[in-house]
Amino acid sequence: MTSTQQPLKNTSAKRPLTDSKARTQSLAKHFGYDGLIHSNNGLSLTERHFNSQQLQHQYEQYNIEKIFKLTYDECQNETAAEPDPDWLVRFIEMAKHVYNPSMQKLWSRILKKELIRPGTTSLKTLTILITMTQKEALLFQRVISVCCQVGKNKDKKIITGIKVPTRFIPFGAKIKHYSIAYDQYNIPYSSIVILMDLGLILKTEFESSTIDHTAQLQVHLRDTHYTLHCHNKNISFTYYRISQIGQELASLIEYKNNSEYKTYLLEIFAKLFTITTE
Repeated sequence: MTSTQQPLKNTSAKRPLTDSKARTQSLAKHFGYDGLIHSNNGLSLTERHFNSQQLQHQYEQYNIEKIFKLTYDECQNETAAEPDPDWLVRFIEMAKHVYNPSMQKLWSRILKKELIRPGTTSLKTLTILITMTQKEALLFQRVISVCCQVGKNKDKKIITGIKVPTRFIPFGAKIKHYSIAYDQYNIPYSSIVILMDLGLILKTEFESSTIDHTAQLQVHLRDTHYTLHCHNKNISFTYYRISQIGQELASLIEYKNNSEYKTYLLEIFAKLFTITTE
Protein backbone atom coordinates (compact mmCIF):
# COMPACT_ATOMS: atom_id res chain seq x y z
CA MET A 1 0.00 0.00 0.00
CA THR A 2 1.21 3.45 -0.84
CA SER A 3 0.86 6.31 1.57
CA THR A 4 -1.48 8.07 -0.83
CA GLN A 5 -4.14 5.39 -0.63
CA GLN A 6 -7.10 6.25 1.53
CA PRO A 7 -9.78 4.04 3.05
CA LEU A 8 -12.95 3.66 1.06
CA LYS A 9 -15.39 6.42 1.82
CA ASN A 10 -19.15 6.43 1.71
CA THR A 11 -19.57 8.58 -1.36
CA SER A 12 -23.31 8.17 -1.71
CA ALA A 13 -24.34 11.59 -2.86
CA LYS A 14 -26.41 13.50 -0.34
CA ARG A 15 -28.98 14.67 -2.83
CA PRO A 16 -31.64 17.12 -1.73
CA LEU A 17 -34.80 15.40 -0.61
CA THR A 18 -37.57 15.31 -3.16
CA ASP A 19 -40.76 13.37 -3.80
CA SER A 20 -40.67 9.89 -5.35
CA LYS A 21 -42.34 11.00 -8.59
CA ALA A 22 -39.74 13.70 -9.21
CA ARG A 23 -36.91 11.33 -8.33
CA THR A 24 -38.23 8.67 -10.73
CA GLN A 25 -38.56 11.24 -13.51
CA SER A 26 -35.03 12.51 -12.89
CA LEU A 27 -33.53 9.02 -13.00
CA ALA A 28 -35.46 8.08 -16.11
CA LYS A 29 -34.23 11.20 -17.88
CA HIS A 30 -30.63 10.61 -16.77
CA PHE A 31 -30.58 7.15 -18.36
CA GLY A 32 -32.73 8.07 -21.35
CA TYR A 33 -35.79 6.06 -20.31
CA ASP A 34 -38.29 8.91 -19.91
CA GLY A 35 -39.99 8.47 -23.29
CA LEU A 36 -43.38 7.50 -21.89
CA ILE A 37 -43.16 10.04 -19.05
CA HIS A 38 -42.65 12.80 -21.62
CA SER A 39 -44.85 11.33 -24.32
CA ASN A 40 -44.87 14.57 -26.31
CA ASN A 41 -41.17 14.43 -27.22
CA GLY A 42 -42.03 13.28 -30.77
CA LEU A 43 -39.41 10.49 -30.88
CA SER A 44 -40.23 6.97 -31.97
CA LEU A 45 -39.46 3.96 -29.77
CA THR A 46 -36.53 3.09 -32.05
CA GLU A 47 -35.11 6.60 -31.75
CA ARG A 48 -35.51 6.58 -27.97
CA HIS A 49 -33.77 3.21 -27.76
CA PHE A 50 -30.86 4.53 -29.83
CA ASN A 51 -30.56 7.61 -27.62
CA SER A 52 -30.59 5.62 -24.39
CA GLN A 53 -27.94 3.26 -25.77
CA GLN A 54 -25.76 6.21 -26.73
CA LEU A 55 -26.10 7.63 -23.21
CA GLN A 56 -25.16 4.27 -21.70
CA HIS A 57 -22.08 3.97 -23.92
CA GLN A 58 -21.00 7.50 -22.95
CA TYR A 59 -21.35 6.73 -19.24
CA GLU A 60 -19.35 3.52 -19.65
CA GLN A 61 -16.67 5.30 -21.66
CA TYR A 62 -16.34 7.93 -18.95
CA ASN A 63 -16.15 5.27 -16.21
CA ILE A 64 -13.24 3.39 -17.77
CA GLU A 65 -11.44 6.60 -18.72
CA LYS A 66 -11.76 7.78 -15.12
CA ILE A 67 -10.31 4.51 -13.79
CA PHE A 68 -7.36 4.70 -16.17
CA LYS A 69 -6.79 8.34 -15.16
CA LEU A 70 -6.85 7.44 -11.46
CA THR A 71 -4.38 4.63 -12.15
CA TYR A 72 -2.13 6.97 -14.11
CA ASP A 73 -2.17 9.56 -11.30
CA GLU A 74 -1.33 6.88 -8.72
CA CYS A 75 1.66 5.49 -10.62
CA GLN A 76 5.13 6.66 -9.57
CA ASN A 77 7.08 5.31 -12.56
CA GLU A 78 7.46 1.87 -10.98
CA THR A 79 8.74 -0.92 -13.21
CA ALA A 80 5.70 -2.33 -15.00
CA ALA A 81 4.99 -5.43 -17.06
CA GLU A 82 2.45 -6.25 -19.75
CA PRO A 83 -0.74 -7.59 -18.14
CA ASP A 84 -2.35 -10.70 -19.52
CA PRO A 85 -4.44 -9.49 -22.50
CA ASP A 86 -7.42 -11.69 -21.62
CA TRP A 87 -7.35 -10.40 -18.04
CA LEU A 88 -7.17 -6.80 -19.26
CA VAL A 89 -10.11 -7.19 -21.66
CA ARG A 90 -12.23 -8.73 -18.90
CA PHE A 91 -11.12 -6.02 -16.47
CA ILE A 92 -12.20 -3.26 -18.87
CA GLU A 93 -15.51 -4.97 -19.58
CA MET A 94 -16.32 -5.07 -15.87
CA ALA A 95 -14.74 -1.77 -14.80
CA LYS A 96 -16.78 0.31 -17.23
CA HIS A 97 -19.86 -0.60 -15.15
CA VAL A 98 -18.34 0.89 -11.97
CA TYR A 99 -20.04 4.25 -11.33
CA ASN A 100 -19.28 4.97 -7.68
CA PRO A 101 -16.21 7.26 -7.37
CA SER A 102 -14.88 5.44 -4.30
CA MET A 103 -15.22 2.06 -6.02
CA GLN A 104 -13.53 3.49 -9.12
CA LYS A 105 -10.51 4.28 -6.92
CA LEU A 106 -10.46 0.66 -5.76
CA TRP A 107 -10.55 -0.60 -9.35
CA SER A 108 -7.71 1.76 -10.25
CA ARG A 109 -5.62 0.22 -7.44
CA ILE A 110 -6.31 -3.21 -8.88
CA LEU A 111 -5.14 -2.10 -12.32
CA LYS A 112 -1.97 -0.52 -10.95
CA LYS A 113 -1.12 -3.60 -8.94
CA GLU A 114 -1.68 -5.80 -11.99
CA LEU A 115 0.66 -3.65 -14.08
CA ILE A 116 3.41 -3.94 -11.47
CA ARG A 117 2.80 -7.58 -10.53
CA PRO A 118 0.75 -9.42 -13.19
CA GLY A 119 -1.43 -12.19 -11.79
CA THR A 120 -2.00 -10.49 -8.44
CA THR A 121 -5.77 -10.21 -8.74
CA SER A 122 -7.73 -13.10 -10.19
CA LEU A 123 -10.68 -12.77 -12.54
CA LYS A 124 -12.73 -14.60 -9.91
CA THR A 125 -12.02 -11.78 -7.46
CA LEU A 126 -13.04 -9.20 -10.06
CA THR A 127 -16.25 -11.11 -10.75
CA ILE A 128 -17.20 -10.95 -7.06
CA LEU A 129 -16.09 -7.34 -6.70
CA ILE A 130 -18.27 -6.15 -9.59
CA THR A 131 -21.32 -7.58 -7.79
CA MET A 132 -20.50 -5.75 -4.54
CA THR A 133 -22.18 -2.52 -3.59
CA GLN A 134 -20.24 0.25 -1.92
CA LYS A 135 -22.06 -0.60 1.31
CA GLU A 136 -20.75 -4.17 1.15
CA ALA A 137 -17.23 -2.94 0.38
CA LEU A 138 -17.36 -0.65 3.42
CA LEU A 139 -18.62 -3.57 5.49
CA PHE A 140 -15.69 -5.71 4.35
CA GLN A 141 -13.37 -2.84 5.23
CA ARG A 142 -14.73 -2.84 8.81
CA VAL A 143 -14.29 -6.60 9.11
CA ILE A 144 -10.70 -6.43 7.90
CA SER A 145 -10.00 -3.84 10.63
CA VAL A 146 -10.63 -6.51 13.32
CA CYS A 147 -8.69 -9.28 11.60
CA CYS A 148 -5.31 -10.55 12.71
CA GLN A 149 -2.66 -12.99 11.55
CA VAL A 150 -1.68 -15.80 13.90
CA GLY A 151 1.56 -17.72 13.77
CA LYS A 152 3.40 -18.14 10.48
CA ASN A 153 0.17 -18.24 8.49
CA LYS A 154 -0.45 -14.88 6.83
CA ASP A 155 -4.16 -15.48 6.21
CA LYS A 156 -6.36 -12.92 7.93
CA LYS A 157 -8.62 -14.30 10.63
CA ILE A 158 -11.44 -13.03 12.82
CA ILE A 159 -10.83 -14.53 16.24
CA THR A 160 -14.15 -15.55 17.78
CA GLY A 161 -12.95 -17.15 20.99
CA ILE A 162 -10.19 -18.73 23.07
CA LYS A 163 -10.62 -22.15 24.68
CA VAL A 164 -8.74 -22.90 27.88
CA PRO A 165 -8.89 -26.30 29.65
CA THR A 166 -9.37 -25.56 33.36
CA ARG A 167 -9.13 -29.12 34.68
CA PHE A 168 -9.13 -32.61 33.26
CA ILE A 169 -11.98 -35.00 33.96
CA PRO A 170 -12.49 -38.60 32.84
CA PHE A 171 -12.80 -38.85 29.03
CA GLY A 172 -12.14 -35.15 28.50
CA ALA A 173 -11.50 -31.78 30.05
CA LYS A 174 -13.58 -28.92 31.38
CA ILE A 175 -13.20 -26.00 29.01
CA LYS A 176 -13.50 -22.30 29.76
CA HIS A 177 -14.42 -20.33 26.68
CA TYR A 178 -13.46 -16.67 26.29
CA SER A 179 -15.74 -15.23 23.60
CA ILE A 180 -14.46 -12.35 21.50
CA ALA A 181 -17.28 -9.82 21.18
CA TYR A 182 -16.39 -8.38 17.75
CA ASP A 183 -20.08 -7.57 17.29
CA GLN A 184 -19.69 -4.74 19.82
CA TYR A 185 -17.50 -2.94 17.30
CA ASN A 186 -20.07 -2.27 14.58
CA ILE A 187 -19.74 -5.77 13.08
CA PRO A 188 -22.92 -7.74 13.83
CA TYR A 189 -23.03 -11.42 12.91
CA SER A 190 -25.45 -10.57 10.10
CA SER A 191 -22.59 -8.67 8.45
CA ILE A 192 -20.38 -11.75 8.66
CA VAL A 193 -23.14 -13.77 6.96
CA ILE A 194 -23.39 -11.23 4.12
CA LEU A 195 -19.65 -11.51 3.47
CA MET A 196 -19.87 -15.30 3.68
CA ASP A 197 -22.55 -15.26 1.00
CA LEU A 198 -20.27 -13.10 -1.16
CA GLY A 199 -17.49 -15.65 -0.75
CA LEU A 200 -15.16 -13.34 1.16
CA ILE A 201 -15.29 -15.27 4.45
CA LEU A 202 -15.34 -19.06 4.68
CA LYS A 203 -18.58 -20.36 6.16
CA THR A 204 -16.94 -22.68 8.70
CA GLU A 205 -15.79 -21.61 12.14
CA PHE A 206 -12.36 -23.19 12.57
CA GLU A 207 -10.42 -24.17 15.67
CA SER A 208 -6.65 -23.98 15.84
CA SER A 209 -4.45 -26.78 17.09
CA THR A 210 -3.61 -26.53 20.79
CA ILE A 211 -0.72 -24.27 21.72
CA ASP A 212 2.18 -25.72 23.66
CA HIS A 213 2.54 -23.70 26.87
CA THR A 214 6.29 -23.54 26.32
CA ALA A 215 5.90 -22.09 22.83
CA GLN A 216 5.70 -18.47 21.74
CA LEU A 217 2.78 -17.47 19.54
CA GLN A 218 3.20 -14.65 17.06
CA VAL A 219 0.17 -12.43 16.45
CA HIS A 220 0.08 -9.57 13.97
CA LEU A 221 -2.54 -6.86 14.49
CA ARG A 222 -2.58 -4.25 11.75
CA ASP A 223 0.91 -2.72 11.99
CA THR A 224 2.14 -4.28 15.25
CA HIS A 225 3.65 -7.70 16.00
CA TYR A 226 3.02 -9.30 19.38
CA THR A 227 4.54 -12.37 20.98
CA LEU A 228 2.23 -14.30 23.31
CA HIS A 229 3.66 -16.53 26.04
CA CYS A 230 1.06 -19.02 27.31
CA HIS A 231 0.05 -19.27 30.96
CA ASN A 232 -1.90 -22.50 30.42
CA LYS A 233 -1.51 -25.75 28.54
CA ASN A 234 -3.52 -26.71 25.45
CA ILE A 235 -5.06 -23.32 24.69
CA SER A 236 -6.74 -23.05 21.27
CA PHE A 237 -8.41 -20.33 19.21
CA THR A 238 -11.68 -20.39 17.29
CA TYR A 239 -11.92 -18.15 14.26
CA TYR A 240 -13.42 -17.34 10.89
CA ARG A 241 -10.96 -17.27 8.02
CA ILE A 242 -10.98 -14.78 5.19
CA SER A 243 -11.22 -16.70 1.89
CA GLN A 244 -8.53 -16.59 -0.80
CA ILE A 245 -10.62 -14.09 -2.77
CA GLY A 246 -11.12 -12.08 0.41
CA GLN A 247 -7.35 -12.10 1.00
CA GLU A 248 -6.79 -10.67 -2.49
CA LEU A 249 -9.38 -7.98 -1.94
CA ALA A 250 -8.07 -7.17 1.55
CA SER A 251 -4.63 -6.45 0.07
CA LEU A 252 -6.23 -3.73 -2.08
CA ILE A 253 -8.38 -2.04 0.54
CA GLU A 254 -6.77 0.47 2.87
CA TYR A 255 -8.49 0.58 6.24
CA LYS A 256 -8.28 2.51 9.46
CA ASN A 257 -6.81 1.00 12.58
CA ASN A 258 -9.64 -0.13 14.89
CA SER A 259 -7.83 0.98 18.05
CA GLU A 260 -10.77 0.28 20.38
CA TYR A 261 -11.06 -3.32 19.21
CA LYS A 262 -7.29 -3.74 19.37
CA THR A 263 -7.26 -2.57 23.00
CA TYR A 264 -10.15 -4.89 23.83
CA LEU A 265 -8.52 -7.94 22.21
CA LEU A 266 -5.20 -7.31 23.95
CA GLU A 267 -7.03 -7.10 27.29
CA ILE A 268 -8.48 -10.57 26.64
CA PHE A 269 -5.04 -11.87 25.61
CA ALA A 270 -3.50 -10.42 28.78
CA LYS A 271 -5.67 -12.71 30.91
CA LEU A 272 -4.12 -15.78 29.31
CA PHE A 273 -0.74 -14.74 27.96
CA THR A 274 2.26 -12.61 28.74
CA ILE A 275 2.48 -10.17 25.86
CA THR A 276 5.57 -8.61 24.41
CA THR A 277 5.69 -6.20 21.47
CA GLU A 278 8.19 -6.35 18.66
